[in-house]
Amino acid sequence: MRSGDRLLQQTCEGRYWPWQRSLDMMLRARLLRYTSQVACALEAGIAAIALLVLGLSLNPPVDLMKDFLMYGDRGGLDIRTIWLTAAVAAGAALITAIGLVIPKKGLSPFWGRLLDIAEGAVLLSLVPLCLAVLDVYNAARSLTS
Repeated sequence: MRSGDRLLQQTCEGRYWPWQRSLDMMLRARLLRYTSQVACALEAGIAAIALLVLGLSLNPPVDLMKDFLMYGDRGGLDIRTIWLTAAVAAGAALITAIGLVIPKKGLSPFWGRLLDIAEGAVLLSLVPLCLAVLDVYNAARSLTS
């Protein structure tokens, strides 16, 4: 295992990196010109989200599993399952609503601009997250102390 892989797995910021990259791929697909390009970008983003949700559902946090196995406390796992199910249902409802409305009405300039701003925000948030994953902040702090 390379040191960069280990760093991505151990840091909290490393857990957010795939979510942002998949969201970025789906937002970027809107700007591509050809149908095959759009399909590839959307499939990559949707597949990444699906695999991340699958990973969340198959690998619960260690402390919640320890509470369940040692004390029989299922509360944390139940709450996590409810939130995960609600998030998947909300995402599916949103995708269905978009799929039903956009082909009939098209994308208005307001929503197009809003998606441009959202994409810019996602791309800008990748920079500090990348710096945190690469441990640049701790290196800068250690220079002054």
